[in-house]
Amino acid sequence: MSTIEPMPSVRRRPIPGMVTDAPAVVAAVVAAQGPPAAEPHTPAVKEPPRAGRARQEASPGGRRAADYSATRLVNFRLPVDLHDRFRTLVRQAEERHPRVRKQSLTELVVALLEEGPQTADEVAELIRRKRLAEHEER
Repeated sequence: MSTIEPMPSVRRRPIPGMVTDAPAVVAAVVAAQGPPAAEPHTPAVKEPPRAGRARQEASPGGRRAADYSATRLVNFRLPVDLHDRFRTLVRQAEERHPRVRKQSLTELVVALLEEGPQTADEVAELIRRKRLAEHEER
């Protein structure tokens, strides 16, 4: 009979900060420590990221994501003209600044979110201005 080989990992590539072989690591920890005791669930509270001096100079008021290895898929629609305009800007940036490699529209959106409004009042004001601009166009 032929031997059955395990299927290789379907993960495309490791992301910085990610454990590359999580199931093996978890199994090793459980084997070493034994099964975890039943504990009441307490939500994890993350401390806000501490901005370094270079980051503060680059975008005052902005706040970098704490962990780029933990992500959520956000499925939303962009108006075609905005998508085309910013995709073109990203391509122009690639041509003018070749040392900044593999720029993407996603990276631009994340940067805009990091440097965008930081308080609920700023978010509300930004949405009000957007809605007012849409209303005036009609």
